[in-house]
Amino acid sequence: MQAGLLREIIRFQESKTQRDELGGFSDNWVDVFSKRADVRFASGNRTLVNGEVFNPLAITCKIRYCRDVHEKMIFIYEGRKYKIISINRDRLQQCTIIQAELINE
Repeated sequence: MQAGLLREIIRFQESKTQRDELGGFSDNWVDVFSKRADVRFASGNRTLVNGEVFNPLAITCKIRYCRDVHEKMIFIYEGRKYKIISINRDRLQQCTIIQAELINE
């Protein structure tokens, strides 16, 4: 893996359940770590779902080999949140390849 290709910084977040002052539980996304990545556009289109315009966008990120990343995490790139679809750990190239999809909020 070429270090010069890792030009972007992405922040990984994980869901933490916290108890509030009234005794209820709430889920919050907290930053876990940041990594340098090579981010590539994978696919995108525009569809109409239930009367709303829906723009699914998929990207591929390549980071250095990391065992701490899992599918229950999300990451933030350029102010947008992405859901991790799949993780491929390539030991030969010493990298982790992440397929992700934009979360429409």
